[in-house]
Amino acid sequence: MTDAGRRAAAVVAVLALGLLGACRAGGDDPVDVVRAAPQKTLDAGSARAAITISLASAGATGAVTGEGVFDLRAGRGSLNLDLGAFGATFGASTLDAVLDRNTIFVQLPPQLATVAGRPWVRIDLAALSQQAGLDIGSLGQLQSVDPSVALRFLEGAASDMREVGEERVRGAQTTHYRGTIDLRRAASEVDAGTRPAVEQAIESLGTSTIPADLWIDGEGRLRKLAFDIVRTDAGPQTAGRVELELYDFGTAVDVRPPPADQVTDLTALLAGPPGR
Repeated sequence: MTDAGRRAAAVVAVLALGLLGACRAGGDDPVDVVRAAPQKTLDAGSARAAITISLASAGATGAVTGEGVFDLRAGRGSLNLDLGAFGATFGASTLDAVLDRNTIFVQLPPQLATVAGRPWVRIDLAALSQQAGLDIGSLGQLQSVDPSVALRFLEGAASDMREVGEERVRGAQTTHYRGTIDLRRAASEVDAGTRPAVEQAIESLGTSTIPADLWIDGEGRLRKLAFDIVRTDAGPQTAGRVELELYDFGTAVDVRPPPADQVTDLTALLAGPPGR
């Protein structure tokens, strides 16, 4: 090969290595990459989400799946949930939900709406968690997969975070990471407005540390998060897995909570009439 040929080959090799590095979320310290992912994902503004929650408790097993769209910066979005085997409990195979920070609005099936008096129920997780004798562990899983909250989990990436390899998620090239998420650390890093949601997730999950798998794209955005649930502190052991995927970044979002005159507050409903 001539000198000119060798120089050309060297230039091509350098360019190829540079492009490869630009296309990977890896290359930097895995802990730093994961901790930086929340802000880089939020910078996209919005995304579509796919959620799967698999649960097994007291002999009952099943999965709840959902598809929705979220304004990641506002912490607001909508989900259509397929309840699967759990549908019999609610008297409906699907439910529509609106998530707005710490509050979840669920559209009730007709037979339950008649009991509540209105078609939507408002669930304030922070208020419910303080209501004496009320365990919201299972219900709290909805909060733990709110993308705007789940993103903040990543700020608690522990020092054992490591790169697993390169994989595609919904056609996007990603770097797969695996390690521990320390939710206490995450709670200490987030702003005061987000902290209660992370603390509520700790309560609903029954632990402050979770082994997790994460897939981050070449722009540093979270594409997929998966972690296991094991609870033994609230009756029969509950085990399961949560998977969240984000895609179609920048999609248009027009989500609003339902009108107040269409909503029953679940906290007040469970408390019963005044003076009870």
